[in-house]
Amino acid sequence: MCTQKRSLMNRQLERSVANDFLKSVETKVQRISLLKGGLIHKTFLVEAMNDTFYVLQGVNTQVFQNPNLVVMNQQRIAQYLEQKGYPKRLLTMLANADQSYLLQDHKGQTWRMFKAIFPSKSLEVLSKPSQAFAAAKALSEFHSYLMDFPKEQLQESIPGFLDFKKRRKDYQYALKVAIPYRLTQAKYLIQKLEEHEGILNRYLQISPKLPKRIIHADPKLSNFLFNESGEDVCAIIDWDTIMVGSILYDFGDMIRSFCQVGTEDSQQKKAFNPLLLKELLNGYFEGPMNDYLSDLERENILLGAKAVIYIQGLRFLSDYLIGDQYYWVEDENHNLRRAKNQFQMLEELCLLD
Repeated sequence: MCTQKRSLMNRQLERSVANDFLKSVETKVQRISLLKGGLIHKTFLVEAMNDTFYVLQGVNTQVFQNPNLVVMNQQRIAQYLEQKGYPKRLLTMLANADQSYLLQDHKGQTWRMFKAIFPSKSLEVLSKPSQAFAAAKALSEFHSYLMDFPKEQLQESIPGFLDFKKRRKDYQYALKVAIPYRLTQAKYLIQKLEEHEGILNRYLQISPKLPKRIIHADPKLSNFLFNESGEDVCAIIDWDTIMVGSILYDFGDMIRSFCQVGTEDSQQKKAFNPLLLKELLNGYFEGPMNDYLSDLERENILLGAKAVIYIQGLRFLSDYLIGDQYYWVEDENHNLRRAKNQFQMLEELCLLD
């Protein structure tokens, strides 16, 4: 009964917050539903009375501790891309009744709302290889349009997010404070991490020489919206982590997301799809960013992917060891399964060399 009461109160709160934003466009909530799949924010699809759609998000302020900075980054990127004539759909934030892009409810939860990019579809898995090609070409286009964006106007939304040395230090700390039984459960993966540490060392060696670009920093499959036919990308969404970094990180994370077989926590005989890797490489290099890449970037594209997969496995493992403080989990072994999946992917990718 208490759980049902809390659930009802939460739904009423979500509806109230959504209506506060919708006052600025003179409409109200007709229907609101939870969107599954996000690891960081709690996200809802809102259908308004005027038959328009919006996306309401409860911002995870443990991860994004300065939501105003995130909003500022996104607004600057959106204005710049619009001025440049960027051909894809842009993220448009909605102001609330106080003309603010952020709202804090009585519980302290911070909220924001976007106009939904509709019609469109988000994919959990690819239905055809050509979708990987289309997404990679779209990312290449996104990078190229931001080539001349003033880098000093972007601030890091998560300090140290792209700092692989910091990630390794965080892992070393996690080992020291790990929950004892989880440390025992993770022994096999800790060994895998040590076996492949050379990948991280090689990446760190070239990293200072790589050109600094504006990157998305989270180009996973669900952040590419396709048209209704599923053939073409109509938007790249979730700009929370847009920052200055390396193309090797961005494209490497795309390879990590798109080439995995099944979901991020699945345990299968094969975890990496080499056919999709080929499509991603062809799509990205056919896109306009190909004209701007340095020789060092071209030569180390796959090293970037290996390093990103390695670091993501390290991050899942670190979070598992300290009790699941960062990622949303379904059960106590969820992050352990995620980490296993990453290292299986890494080993299969290494076999392609």
